[in-house]
This record gives sequence, C-alpha cells and structure tokens, in this order.
Amino acid sequence: MDKENKSSLKTALGTLLLIWIVAGVIAGSISQFTEEVSEKIVIIPINGPLTISESGDGLLTPRTGTTSDIISNIKKAKDDSSVKGVIFEIDSPGGTVVASEELASAVKNLKKPNVALIREVGASGAYWVASASDKIVASPMSITGSIGVISSYLEFSKLFEKYGVTYQRLTSGELKDVGSPYKELSDTERMYLQKKLDIIYEHFIDVVAKNRNMSKEKVRKLADGSFYLGTEAKELGLVDYLGDREFAIDLTKKMVNNTEVKVITYKKKETFWQQITKLSSYYIGIGIGETLMNFDLEKEIKINA
Repeated sequence: MDKENKSSLKTALGTLLLIWIVAGVIAGSISQFTEEVSEKIVIIPINGPLTISESGDGLLTPRTGTTSDIISNIKKAKDDSSVKGVIFEIDSPGGTVVASEELASAVKNLKKPNVALIREVGASGAYWVASASDKIVASPMSITGSIGVISSYLEFSKLFEKYGVTYQRLTSGELKDVGSPYKELSDTERMYLQKKLDIIYEHFIDVVAKNRNMSKEKVRKLADGSFYLGTEAKELGLVDYLGDREFAIDLTKKMVNNTEVKVITYKKKETFWQQITKLSSYYIGIGIGETLMNFDLEKEIKINA
C-alpha cells in the first residue's frame, strides 16, 4: 500500500471515529434530557435468555445481558419519584431458575403500577416474570406459557466406546458425578435428578397460581410444558389483554391516571470498550453500517413442543 492510500485510510478511519464520538455525545445528551421529564412511564426491555452471568465475548459473539442489569433498572425506576408506572417489554424464551425467580421477585416488589408486554415470546421463566406483574398484555400471535422445567445434556458414553475411550470414575460419594456426559445415568441417578426437577416444577406452579390468582389445579393442567399463542393464553387466563405496544402504553397511562405522562425506555449503558468492540465487529463480517445503527443480531429460538 503506497503512502497516498495509507493516508486516505487513516483519514477515513479518523472520520468514522469522530462521527462515533459525536453520536455518543448527542445520544448521552438526549438520554440525560429525557431522564429529567417531571413524570414518566418507563419501558424496561427483557430480552433473550435470562441468566445471572453474562455470556459472549462481545467480539466474535454478541453479549447476552444478565438479569442483574434488568434488576438494576427496576430499582432505578422504584427509587425515582418521577416514575409513575413501568412496562416490562418481554421477548425471552426463559432461562435459569434462579435468574427467573430473582427477576420475578424484583417485579413483584416494584410497588408501582406495572404491565408486562409479551410481544413475541414470553415463555417458561419469562412467563414466570410476566406473571409477577400487575397486568399482562400479549400480542395475539405471541408465544406464551410453556410452564415446566427441563434439564438436559449430551451424553458421549457410546461414542467413547466406539473409539476405545474409557471414563475412569473416582468419587467420594455415589452421586458426586451425577449427570456426567461420559457415562450413562443409572436408575438411582435418574430418580435423583427427576426429584429435583419435580421440586422446582411444583414451586413454579405455586408461584404462577398465586401471581395470577388461579387455583393450583387449573395451573397444573396447563403446566405440561405446552406453549400457547396469545389468543389461547387470554382464553385460559394466563394473560389479561391482547394488544400491542401502544395498547400497553395506553393501559399503563390509565393505571397511573395520567394520559399526558411521557414514555421513555431504559437502555443498558455501555462502556467505552464495549462500544469499541462493537465497531470491531466490522472486521468479522457484520458490517460497520449495522454496527453504527445498533442493529441486533437475529436470534433463533427453538421450541420443543
């Protein structure tokens, strides 16, 4: 590369960096301005798998947020006297038991009018969270419910046998390596794990029954892991209303008795390094246009009916 081309490349990169910095300053100014609104309803997104630890490196794979980020936003809304109501905008297939329970507890303890909006998916642990809200609005064709518990893993013992690989088991307790992918489950181990799942399952049913003011018997009939479309969920009592984002906003405004209240969205603040790693995604084929416009990568959600 000659000097002229190198100079042009440096100029282009410098211009892009300058645009990014200016855009960040403007976005920060707008965010600060919106937070100073006297009275408001805030929208808190709940997207993707619910976990208590962050996954993805932010470079080769997109980062998956944690429930601690969402809980932090809930606390922020709870402590802010200008926040009169909250909308939880849900698009999640569920997640771990602890993450779901902690997030549902935070929703339950908000003590301000709130609505859960299931736009595309609010299943399993995400429905657990939605059930803790005052009211649930679901898109007619959304996926809801899937009340149940699953634990699964790949087991390689037969593959090992084929290639002459052995698993040497040394433990100080019979169940110390239960669930190891290198050996088949014994009947005792299977019963042991199933008992744990049954305890979690019963707790799930209890919580949904209490949150939705339904009998445990009715919830149990629905809790076979089936997912329901929004229209079906409404008929079964799993959601209160069918509607879109605007419907949820109008409903929340009525709940706070203020149709003129402003609506803002809480978004996770990113560090300088996270912004830099977003820009670096250009070099692995995502495209700098999508990066600067903050497009999300599509996530495939598989549902086992």
